[in-house]
Amino acid sequence: MRIKLNSIVVDDQEKAVSFYTDILGFKISQDIPVGEFRWITLASPEGGDAELSLEPNVNPAAKTFQEALFEQGI
Repeated sequence: MRIKLNSIVVDDQEKAVSFYTDILGFKISQDIPVGEFRWITLASPEGGDAELSLEPNVNPAAKTFQEALFEQGI
């Protein structure tokens, strides 16, 4: 099995894009407006077909999950 897309939940998509592209060297693969947010996928600077999806943290389930991780120090 190979994972080709992994989602990362972010508070600010623009800051996340800046971090992953400017600091870590990822390249924008897709950047599609979807209402007030965007569908953003990033490709690794090392190549390959795996991508990261930068998901906006507006989903209550995502926020609850993140809070639980931070509370447990994970």
